[in-house]
Amino acid sequence: MHEHQEVFIDWLIDMVPDNNVELVVIAGDIFDRSVPPQESIVLFERALTQLSRSCPVFVIPGNHDSAVRLGYGGVFFAANGVHIQSKVSEIAKPLEIEGTDSTRLVVYGIPFLHPDIHHSELGVERSHTAVLNAAMEQVRTDLVARSGVRSIAVSHAFVTGGSGSDSERDLEIGGIGDAPGNVFAGVDYVAMGHLHGEQNIKADSGVIRYSGSPLPYSFSEEKHLKSVTLVDIPQSGPISYTSIPTPQPAPLVTLRGSIENLLNDPDHADHADSWVRLRITDPRRPENSLKQLSKRFTNVMQLEFDPEPIDGEVTESGARLDPQKTPPIELASAFVEHVTSDRVSEAEVEVLQSAIEQVNSSVESS
Repeated sequence: MHEHQEVFIDWLIDMVPDNNVELVVIAGDIFDRSVPPQESIVLFERALTQLSRSCPVFVIPGNHDSAVRLGYGGVFFAANGVHIQSKVSEIAKPLEIEGTDSTRLVVYGIPFLHPDIHHSELGVERSHTAVLNAAMEQVRTDLVARSGVRSIAVSHAFVTGGSGSDSERDLEIGGIGDAPGNVFAGVDYVAMGHLHGEQNIKADSGVIRYSGSPLPYSFSEEKHLKSVTLVDIPQSGPISYTSIPTPQPAPLVTLRGSIENLLNDPDHADHADSWVRLRITDPRRPENSLKQLSKRFTNVMQLEFDPEPIDGEVTESGARLDPQKTPPIELASAFVEHVTSDRVSEAEVEVLQSAIEQVNSSVESS
């Protein structure tokens, strides 16, 4: 994905000044792991350097990031227009900026709060709702002393009512991985990170919005509009926003059919260069299927064997046999049927039985 991330970063660097953007907000998950590869660090450094020449950049860590690593050198970066809010102790210390229209804005950063790690520091019970509410209490207390300002909270969490995908890491702690939107009451706009699909969360006041990821990271994002959110915050009155589509390397599409259908159906011609997930429905797994299909589809990202039910029967693929109670021949036969989605023939049973007997003989003689 690195080359496609570079394309997005180059596009963003140009988009910001072209749209007179006065603040760039990044709501976490800068990287996909706590110790990112060097090429990703270099790309992020280039992005911050270029973007901060146009306007301030405000960043918080997400659940994939290391808050300590991301926050290193924060004072130096802040002096150069890059504000990385990675410390719980600084939640109530907002970035203060004034727009070209004289709108005064305060921006609060709430780094990803892991209930196991942060509930003691915040003096609350161990839950996502409790730690987020404690963080927002600090924000609301600070806002009381301010007048004539608009406010943004930047957070990284799963807000109740959001639509997730297979790309997000599970946040469940003790069975509850989300928090209600009302914990963010008191601010004008909440810029959320974590969910990969752009979406708004219903709120009694203000706006709670996920801008989503700029690129897709799994086929569960096949129907997503990948974009960045351009927000307009006036001195008073309603806040407006617009989705600006980001450049995509190729459309994501899932195609299902027999290998003959996938290779020859003219309806699939438009997807020759798409990123495709192919689901083969033949009753038996075709040989060299990937090699064959790659000749027609340039970017086969996933290849799945998804056979039609045999004789109208529905296969319970999730059923498990107890290896301690099931005879070896039945286990072996069930495995062959699972792989081929076809009944085991008498000849195959004989081969399997012979192999089992040879294994048993070698064990007994050792």
